[in-house]
Amino acid sequence: MHRACIIFVTLIFSSPLQSQVTVSPVLDTQRLAIVPFDYAVDDSHIPVADIEFGFFGSPFSMQAFFEEASYGKMTLSGTVYPYRTDQPPLFGTGYTDCYPTDEVIANQPDVDYTIIDGIVLLPHDTVSGKSCAAGNSSSEKLPFNTADGYQEFTRSGFRTEFYFPSDFSRTTSSTVAHELMHSFGNGFHSNSYVKEDGAWKLQGYGNLFDILGLRSQASHPCSMLKHKLGWITDNEIQYAAQSDTFRIYPLEQTLPGQTQCVIIELPNAVDLQPEDPFKFDRLYLEYRGLTGFDARSPNQRRVRLTDGSYYPNDNLHGLSVIGVDCESSEECLPMLIDMHPEPIGGMGAAYFPHEASDAPLRLGETYSVENNSIEIEVIGVSEENYIDIHISMPSTTTASSIEPSDIRVYPSPVRDNLHIEGQENASYDVKLFDMYGNFILSRVNSEVLDLSNVPKGMYILVITDLKTSKSMSKRIIKM
Repeated sequence: MHRACIIFVTLIFSSPLQSQVTVSPVLDTQRLAIVPFDYAVDDSHIPVADIEFGFFGSPFSMQAFFEEASYGKMTLSGTVYPYRTDQPPLFGTGYTDCYPTDEVIANQPDVDYTIIDGIVLLPHDTVSGKSCAAGNSSSEKLPFNTADGYQEFTRSGFRTEFYFPSDFSRTTSSTVAHELMHSFGNGFHSNSYVKEDGAWKLQGYGNLFDILGLRSQASHPCSMLKHKLGWITDNEIQYAAQSDTFRIYPLEQTLPGQTQCVIIELPNAVDLQPEDPFKFDRLYLEYRGLTGFDARSPNQRRVRLTDGSYYPNDNLHGLSVIGVDCESSEECLPMLIDMHPEPIGGMGAAYFPHEASDAPLRLGETYSVENNSIEIEVIGVSEENYIDIHISMPSTTTASSIEPSDIRVYPSPVRDNLHIEGQENASYDVKLFDMYGNFILSRVNSEVLDLSNVPKGMYILVITDLKTSKSMSKRIIKM
């Protein structure tokens, strides 16, 4: 019987072992030392007061953005130091061609390196003619030998202005916000899958609804990033384990305890483009109410087409589907899937990455998940408030199965004890497997399974009637 159950699960869940999104919380106060360097000395530098306002004082500041994006779970603080005008010149290649060297960074006598999480460098250089990116940031803390001893902190550098009241992202600088997101442990971008000439194509920076993408349509990080950073938790996440209807609330609003993300762990990987290395092992489903830092004017939302005309792009209240690849890289990678992959506006965007501007699945539309018998339909929309979706998933029972009405299994999600109620005088063998067919535990005629020591995730419970050998299986979510 034990062998038969293993075969049963393996037939259903034959996908390779999947990694999980690793939660690496970024909470509380992130302390920054913001150090401007004036290499030009031409009186055209950004005033220190403007830098401070752009980071901390403006309603559209970096501080305000990250407080809203994290639902108040983290904030920024720090000191903006006076301009340095007596520093060694920029030299070298790569990072040091555009920013001070690490030796210079670590030897600023007025900076207290013991209390900072990151250092921000703002070179003012209008004379060297160097070709430099607008921003650059480490995605982890780096070691520095400072006057305060050995210290670790992130390093970010910017050659950009601040915009008041805000730029297109509704922040004082989308570049600074983007790079600071990298510094919180995200060494990747939010990309998208769009179609070009009828074939799926991975578009770098292509999630237009994410600060780690091109952020032209919205600025909040996607739900996978918020999950990773600990900004949304199990209290705001539901897992789709079987066919069901879900109400999803706006990702950009502070709504503790309300569902702001639904996760589907896929039985079979989705490979939209076999010529690239990426495959999705799960989907994150989210809704943007387009409020707060996600708000845009109609002119900002419209998309310029190849003939010079504009597509209004005014029907965006729908479901964003984020495919997540946790296998091809050390980090799980989020990619927005364009639910309308035909050329936008009937002819295509003049700037191709803007093809994903109409990515959300709209009311009445259905997405059939490739290589899986799973369908997702948007069945209701209350703009700025919530959307309702229905997810249809295949049954996991077999022809020789126990009728679901014969067995009651509850609760799911479960934290500690899982209850199993069967027919009177029946004998049942109960086995628990993970989503990859690995055996976890077994009980006979047990009405309660203690799952308190089982890690969080999705599992398969296989119940076999010992008299008839009929079986049933049920997806279980362990919280």
